[in-house]
Amino acid sequence: MTDTLSSRFLVFVLGIPGILLAIYFGGFFFTLFITIVCILALREFYDLMKNKEAFPQYTIGLLSCVFISLYYHHYFPDVFTFIPIHSFFIVLIILVMTVELFRNKDQATLNIIITLGGILYIPLLLSSLIAIRNFHSPDDVLGMQLTFSLFISVWLCDTAAYSFGKKWGRKKIMERVSPTKTVVGTAAGAITALITYQVFIETGFFNTTSQISALTNVDGIVLGIVVGVFGQVGDFIESLIKRDVGVKDSSGFLLGHGGVLDRFDSLLLASPLTYLYLTHFV
Repeated sequence: MTDTLSSRFLVFVLGIPGILLAIYFGGFFFTLFITIVCILALREFYDLMKNKEAFPQYTIGLLSCVFISLYYHHYFPDVFTFIPIHSFFIVLIILVMTVELFRNKDQATLNIIITLGGILYIPLLLSSLIAIRNFHSPDDVLGMQLTFSLFISVWLCDTAAYSFGKKWGRKKIMERVSPTKTVVGTAAGAITALITYQVFIETGFFNTTSQISALTNVDGIVLGIVVGVFGQVGDFIESLIKRDVGVKDSSGFLLGHGGVLDRFDSLLLASPLTYLYLTHFV
C-alpha cells in the first residue's frame, strides 16, 4: 500500500507540473512532449492488440507519430506544403500493406487494420493539441490559454465524474463498457466542464491585450460540451477497447495510474474537436 501511495504521489508531483510547464513554454518543447505521449500511447495500444493475436507494425506506427506531430507543428512548412497530409496517408497505407506482404506473420489483415487504425486513433487525433497550442502562432498567448483551459477542464471533468459517481452514483450509464461509471458521475463531469469554461471566460482569462475576451459565453458552452460530453465518450471508447482485449489498464507505465493511454483518453476526442471548433468558428 505504501509503495502504491508513493508511486501515485510521484506521478502527481512530476506529471502535472511537467504538463503545465510544457504548455507554458510551448513551441518545440510542447511538440516534443506530445510526440512522446503519442509514441508511448500508440505503443500501449499495439501491445494491447497482442491479446487479439495481432502483430502491428510498431516501427511504421511510431515513426508516424513523429511525422504527424511535426505536421501539426509546421516545423518544415515548405515540406508539408509540398506533401499534404492526405498524400502522407496514401503513402502510409501502401507502405503498411506492402511491408505486411513480406513479414510472414499470421493475421495479416488484422495487422494492417490495427497498424493503420492505431495511427488514426492516437497521433492523428491527439497531436491536434500541438495545433491548439500554436493557435495563431507558437508565441501567441491565446494558444497557451486555450491549451491550459482544455487540460484543466478535462481534469476537473474526470475528477467530478469520479467523485460524484462514487458518492451518489447508483444507476450505471454503460455497464457493458465500464461497470463503474454512473449516470450521476457522467452528468457531474459534463456540468463541471461547462462551469469551468464559463469561469475562465467570466474571470477574463481569455482577455487579449485590448481586454476583449477572445472567447464568448457561447464559445464556452460549445467547448464545455466538447470536453464534458465527447471527452467522456473518449474515456468510454478506451474502456471498450480494454474490455474487448480483457485488461484493466493500458499498461503499468505510470506506476499506480495505469498507462499513458489511460491518462490521455479523454483528450483523444476533446482535443481534435476543440481544434476543429477553434479553426472554423473562433
